[in-house]
Amino acid sequence: RQGGNRSKGQTQRPQRRSPQAQQPHPTQQVRRNSSKTSSNNNKLEKPEIIFSNNHVLVVNKPAGWKSQPGDGGGQNNDNQSSSYVDPKCLLTYLQSQELGGGSQKNFLSPTHRLDQPCTGVLIFAKNGKAASRIQVAWAKRKVKKIYWVVVEGGDDGLDFLISRSKLVNGSGKNPTYQLSGMLKSTGGGKGGGGPRGNKGGGRGSVICKPLPPNQTSVNGDKSNGGFRVCHIEWEHLKTLTTSKQSTTAPRYLLSVSTDTGAKHQVRALLALAGGAPIAGDLRYGDNYSNRGGKVDAPLPDGSVALHARSVFLPTVSLGGMEFLLDKPFVGNLPGRWREFFGVREQDVKGLR
Repeated sequence: RQGGNRSKGQTQRPQRRSPQAQQPHPTQQVRRNSSKTSSNNNKLEKPEIIFSNNHVLVVNKPAGWKSQPGDGGGQNNDNQSSSYVDPKCLLTYLQSQELGGGSQKNFLSPTHRLDQPCTGVLIFAKNGKAASRIQVAWAKRKVKKIYWVVVEGGDDGLDFLISRSKLVNGSGKNPTYQLSGMLKSTGGGKGGGGPRGNKGGGRGSVICKPLPPNQTSVNGDKSNGGFRVCHIEWEHLKTLTTSKQSTTAPRYLLSVSTDTGAKHQVRALLALAGGAPIAGDLRYGDNYSNRGGKVDAPLPDGSVALHARSVFLPTVSLGGMEFLLDKPFVGNLPGRWREFFGVREQDVKGLR
């Protein structure tokens, strides 16, 4: 007889699963999927934790990570399940490591972003108060963000970039210049850059046109075709000489600052307005109709040599963070810049 091992007088009843057991809590779902996420991002360098307390988490983002869900290029994931976890999403990874706030240690609110192939300082809020105050600072342009970029100079070095810029401070060791242009997003948000020779007009890119004489500011409304006036300030920090065996032209380490967050503002202005594209930036740097430098090939890891060196929040008031008044968050240079450009963090300690 079937079930011969059943004790006398015992009956077996089918086990029922409660609805809660069938539908795991979203936090549990993220944690379960995190093991799959970690197995798929073994090739991505782990982010360095710069600072963490009850209010914020500050990390140094390596190249290849998307700042938050939906960032970066690639195919549209609109048809994917809501439970899908992008293995390259930095926000999801940090939550899976329980580095956030709240009782589940998974509350993290992005306060700004970096393009997927770029690196540097990223700040996540761990509670609603911190998120609100940092966002207000961004909206009022009270946040100072400094990028360090490696650009391709032309046959005349940085002369063409200087000719397209305005000198704003010549008193220091390194003169400071302002580079301006009118930018407009082409829409799409995803996908690759444009074809060779275009003006940065690929899907998800921005296009650039010169700033009219005496024009200082304009909103991106219909009256001007959706273009927005954008400025960056830059200074030359170091010339990165190549080895004797190399036939490539020297590259240049620049410090770039801006108080606005227009899409691809630094990348597009340097390449399309200044003729000094960032190393590895094929989206804008393979523009052969430009004078100045050009990008002939990607970097070995597919990154773009734009590094968010520091973020300064002097007007943000949070308990126990009085140092924000005079100290920015600083991210060390990517380790592979030594291989690509012959520059290390210890080589730039005296630079600002």
